[in-house]
Amino acid sequence: MSWRHVMFDMLYRLGRPLWDAPPPDKLREAIEGEDALSPGHALDVGCGTGTNVIYMAEHGWQATGVDFSATAIQRARHGAEGIAGAVFLEGDATELSQLDIGKPIDLVLDMGCYHSLPAAAKPTYVAELATVMEAGTLLMMWEGIHIKRGEISDVFSRDFVVERSEPKDFIVKRLMFRHAIAGTWYRLRRRRQ
Repeated sequence: MSWRHVMFDMLYRLGRPLWDAPPPDKLREAIEGEDALSPGHALDVGCGTGTNVIYMAEHGWQATGVDFSATAIQRARHGAEGIAGAVFLEGDATELSQLDIGKPIDLVLDMGCYHSLPAAAKPTYVAELATVMEAGTLLMMWEGIHIKRGEISDVFSRDFVVERSEPKDFIVKRLMFRHAIAGTWYRLRRRRQ
């Protein structure tokens, strides 16, 4: 078990990490907005305690969450008790093709999974995403300030088309405190081969 694995698992054991927040506006817009996507099968990579998976399942989606933290997955399963369509798998984001993820996938969500990976693992992660996604599948990502300018385009360009990117802070509200984490929303589409 890597130090990253131990660290993330410990953060979930200690309580609610900063990033464990309600579904972001961009996801709500995609699921409930004026041009909402038709419910299908969604995959949330790095799902944590499953907030976004539960939200999508409550809105008619079959939603699968993957996280490598056993503690996060245990909490996600507990939180989703009685909610049809919410499934959680303990697994590594760089080994998605080895997990029992239902297909086809209509939407993939990454709320900071990519930026939390070691640099050497990022190309493997992108290749694994491409393996489990069919041509035309939408990938919505929010990535924080750890991302270098042009990195998403460079790393994803072989298998994905970047349709949009928009600077958008991730707002964390805890008790009476509000904190903004700078980042960018990306909308990518699995490239047709």
